[in-house]
Amino acid sequence: MSELSINSLEKLYVRRCYCGLNALNLTAWIDLNVGRRFYKCLRPKVTSCGYWEWQDKQQLPPRAITVIMNLKGKLDAMKVERNKLKRIVDRMEKAEKGYLEILFEEMKFISAQEAEKAMLLEEKIKKLKTIIFISCTLFVVFVVTIMK
Repeated sequence: MSELSINSLEKLYVRRCYCGLNALNLTAWIDLNVGRRFYKCLRPKVTSCGYWEWQDKQQLPPRAITVIMNLKGKLDAMKVERNKLKRIVDRMEKAEKGYLEILFEEMKFISAQEAEKAMLLEEKIKKLKTIIFISCTLFVVFVVTIMK
């Protein structure tokens, strides 16, 4: 493509505002001009040079405006529904997290109780082993004494 054709395309799609900057290319969403593209100065309203121009010189056909507005309405309704569902999911996640935290604390408590019971049983087993050892020793001493 030659340099001339690139420059002509650039002139067709790029506008410079009065500040010399490339203007923003935006889409209008107000009822009368929905879907129409326009250019405006890049700077904020306070420091803007005031440049503003429609990209197309005519308004869209009424049927196109109606279709776009209906689709925009459906999109907005879906966004509201999505946000509502997101809030419900967030509440459910918080409730589930709280429930799991309670279960975790209960499990820690039960675990501590079970560990304490296990230590008590180990102590009893040690005592029983000692008693059995002493009993066996006494029995052997008794049998040896009788056998003499």
